[in-house]
Amino acid sequence: MINKLKNNRNIVSVSWGDHLVELRKDDGRLSTPESLQRRMRSWYDELGATTLHWRQIRSYIMFGRFFSESNLKHPLEKIKNDLAWDDFEVVPKLAHENGMKVNLYVSLFDEGWPLLSKKERKISYHHKKQWGNVSWQSTFSYNHPEYTVIDKSELKKRQWGVLCLAYEQVRKYFVKLYLDLLEGYDFDGLFVCFRSQSKPAEFADQFNFNEPIRRDFQSIYGTDILKDDFDIQNWRDLVGTYITDFLIMLRNELNRKNKSLSVGLPRGDIIGPPLGNITLEWRKWVRDGLIDEMIINQNSCKCPSMWHKLWPMHVGSGYKQNYLKRCNLPSIKKHLRETYAPVVSNAPVKLYVARQWDERSEEEESDLLNESSVSGLVFSSFRFDNP
Repeated sequence: MINKLKNNRNIVSVSWGDHLVELRKDDGRLSTPESLQRRMRSWYDELGATTLHWRQIRSYIMFGRFFSESNLKHPLEKIKNDLAWDDFEVVPKLAHENGMKVNLYVSLFDEGWPLLSKKERKISYHHKKQWGNVSWQSTFSYNHPEYTVIDKSELKKRQWGVLCLAYEQVRKYFVKLYLDLLEGYDFDGLFVCFRSQSKPAEFADQFNFNEPIRRDFQSIYGTDILKDDFDIQNWRDLVGTYITDFLIMLRNELNRKNKSLSVGLPRGDIIGPPLGNITLEWRKWVRDGLIDEMIINQNSCKCPSMWHKLWPMHVGSGYKQNYLKRCNLPSIKKHLRETYAPVVSNAPVKLYVARQWDERSEEEESDLLNESSVSGLVFSSFRFDNP
């Protein structure tokens, strides 16, 4: 039994869709404002949570397309007409009444995918329990397949769900989407998660050969990445700069609305599985004041609520750092002290450690909270409410 965490300063991550889809009764479903109020008090009292990340499903329902085999329905499609209250109105109000800040939780690399053929789905699926014969894709991604990251060898093979930020149109799309979601509601800020549920790349440097990247690389280095040998690290770094360009654009707009910006990342200097060796310029983001909070230690390959292994038949190879195999990554305490602390200690950025993919451990949690660089931990509401 984990004791109550003292000095409330943690974050609770609420994947509302998981609560609604996976549960049918009791407060754990969060299907009414009253049940949410009761659970919110427990998160504050027992998890030490003073911030709530509310993972929205609104854009998936309003701006997406559902696909399914025969008469099946996507789980989100089933629940969209059952809710009689506006979570965007209720959640900030309840959070503030309970002494908590609340950030709207959005995902940057999760634009969904078309339904695969029946033959493919037998051997390749997100996870078999629910998503074997249904899929979802954002309307923007569906209407603009050309913006999805592409493979060098074929220039047709795409990593569905992952849009190429080298396109200015894509950066503008995400900024507008997020601002529109925030408009008229009392969220304190935006949490942009870099996890992806997309099918993993076959190898780490497979994707991101879209024309704007080719053009920019040739302009900078005089080399055509589709025809010539090139410095692969320079290419990885270039792709990473487009994430920074996006954050600059987003930060400028959020400043106008007096909203904070938080990001969620894997540990290390690359974005990692299932996306690739793309450089994460997190030091620059901290130094230049682009972000207010940074959450590290995230995992894209396991569901943070139910711990399903996602795309279990696809692993991928060639990662410079791989949190799944702990490849080229020190222990988390060593990493915090030697890599993160020197950067964040002189900046107004708060650093949090994600714990959604770890078993509860009073000793480990206390040790992490005692690290001078760590402002708090992040827990999953689903796993806490439904152990």
